[in-house]
Amino acid sequence: MSDQSGSTALERSSDCTGASKHQPAELERKSSWHRGDSEGSNIQHISPTRRRSIERTPGHKRWWKFMLRSWDDDQEQDWWFAGTAIPLLAATMGPLANVLSIAALVTPWRMCLLDGVQPESCPWDGSSELLPDLDGHTFGDPHWCYALNICSLALGFTGNMFLLLNFTNRIRYIIALPLTIILWYAATAILIAIEASMNQFVPPLKPQQSYTQGFWYAVIAAIFYLICSMLLMVNMLGYFLGHYPQRFNLTDSQRTLILQTMLFFVWLAGGAGVFSLVESKYGQGLFNWSYVNALYFCQVTVLTVGFGDLYTSSNIGRGLVMPYAVGGIIMLGLIVTSLTTFASELGEDNIPRLLLLREEKDRFIAMRRIQQKTQKWKKWSGLCISVSAFAILWCIGAVIFWIAERRVQGITYFQSLYLCWVCLLTIGYGDLAPKSNAGRPFFVVWSLIAVPTMTLLVADMSTTIVNGFNRSTFRLADFTILPKAGIWGPLISRLSPWLQAHKERKAAQRRLQRGFETGVTEEEPTIDNLAKEQGSKAPSDAELARRLAHAIQRVAKDLKQEPPRFYTYEEWVQFTQLIRFTATGDREEGVNRYEADEDGMIEWDWIGEHSPLMAQQSEASFVLDRLCESMTRYVRKMAAIYNPKDDGKGEDEESDARRQSLEIEALDEEVAAA
Repeated sequence: MSDQSGSTALERSSDCTGASKHQPAELERKSSWHRGDSEGSNIQHISPTRRRSIERTPGHKRWWKFMLRSWDDDQEQDWWFAGTAIPLLAATMGPLANVLSIAALVTPWRMCLLDGVQPESCPWDGSSELLPDLDGHTFGDPHWCYALNICSLALGFTGNMFLLLNFTNRIRYIIALPLTIILWYAATAILIAIEASMNQFVPPLKPQQSYTQGFWYAVIAAIFYLICSMLLMVNMLGYFLGHYPQRFNLTDSQRTLILQTMLFFVWLAGGAGVFSLVESKYGQGLFNWSYVNALYFCQVTVLTVGFGDLYTSSNIGRGLVMPYAVGGIIMLGLIVTSLTTFASELGEDNIPRLLLLREEKDRFIAMRRIQQKTQKWKKWSGLCISVSAFAILWCIGAVIFWIAERRVQGITYFQSLYLCWVCLLTIGYGDLAPKSNAGRPFFVVWSLIAVPTMTLLVADMSTTIVNGFNRSTFRLADFTILPKAGIWGPLISRLSPWLQAHKERKAAQRRLQRGFETGVTEEEPTIDNLAKEQGSKAPSDAELARRLAHAIQRVAKDLKQEPPRFYTYEEWVQFTQLIRFTATGDREEGVNRYEADEDGMIEWDWIGEHSPLMAQQSEASFVLDRLCESMTRYVRKMAAIYNPKDDGKGEDEESDARRQSLEIEALDEEVAAA
């Protein structure tokens, strides 16, 4: 078959500039401010996210298109959920699925609920009282069940190792991620096959026999493997479509969160094995300390729920509880802290350009309002999402507990809601607790999901409701028991927002009356022009050095303030004069504006994603960086002034260098004195 009809063309943005004209057009993801067009290249800018393309040859209908970006691509990325949230979810659910697989492997899947009979046959005459689920007698599974269970655990663990090596960049993304997906799909298929075969060929005899917690752990593990594989496929699809490069787009705090969750699950699984061994050997025999029950005990202990339905009875076990609980609670606290940091990073994206105003001050005020409204919307929308997640976790969890526990305990849905509420708030009265073979495995997983849900809920409430309550309390104290001087003026101004709006309308009318143009003009009024209007004569070099030194000292103090300092428009005018003064290009011919731009940010717009008000750093930190860059340009300019190029007069180089050194030392002394 000819290669011309069915072959595909691989387009590369980095090394295909000399491709034949018969090949598809080269696509390059490129930002206009980052670099200029390369000479001799004919690049067609189609999409800002394409690096490489695999598409059908001309003449055929293109129904799919891949854009593969290189590993070191640092350009803009989108598909945040696929690129950031999915790796975090997979890194959390993968180790949890491994723990559940271990519980499914070491626990028989069937049990007899009668005393005094052979558990395998478990004959029942219909009149004997059946035992509770937790008191049943387990019996062995077929050999093929154990063998396939071991294979499933090995595949799941290997897939998790490839994912971890992918996170640490030990194995390439394009190799490790497909292997993880394939291995987890295989583990899912094996677990589902075991469960279906067990239910078809050797099912428990109802009602005298039932499935144990091990069977339900296998069901949940299969679900988790399947979800993780599907999520990682979405992540790989985003890479194929060019939304991010072939690596996980994670910050250091997010990678730390992944490591902490893995260590937590190791702590949980290892503790369950230790307590199962110790209490089975040295305990008083009050409870059945199988591995699954020990896993439930460790979960209840670390989460500080403490139902009291399962506790250690040996001195060795009680001695181990103390360090184990402390270590587990510390790990859980670290995870909660990392989750809080991750939640705070969710709202740090820059605001897109929304408005186009003409007056510089109007642009500043508009952007400040956008900033305030966005922060407020982010906080309250986050609270709504957290409350909704909490309500879903509470109500849906209550439904499952009600279905699982009504046969054993006969609880109602309201009692199940009460049980979930007591668990979520870690009260743990102990009057109600999971006591069925299906309820306890679900509680282990459900309570782990409750940790990030409650963490985000508390964090969002602290920035909205709790913060508002604190402010209201302080304001009430200012008027009552701790009166504060000058409190009535701000109160009246806050109670009269229409007065401020009226003043702003009048100010806008005055700007129009003095000749403010609303249409498109050739030259826009800028903050640089307003800064120049403050003085008719440019400051001297010594005056500039003193102003820069004083400004740096002032902003350095503002950087330590809590909450962060927000500068007024007039203060920004002063800072802008000092920032842009060294880059005007009209003082000396030796330094042009392009060279100054290479040393730092000089120009910006208040409305836009690159606005200083929308920077991830605080305003004081932004201003301090720009002032230091201005000082660097100033020193370089002085060096260029006092060390000119050879003009043919034969000036001695050694004398010139000595003079330059003296001038710089004098400048340093002047700045230090300021």
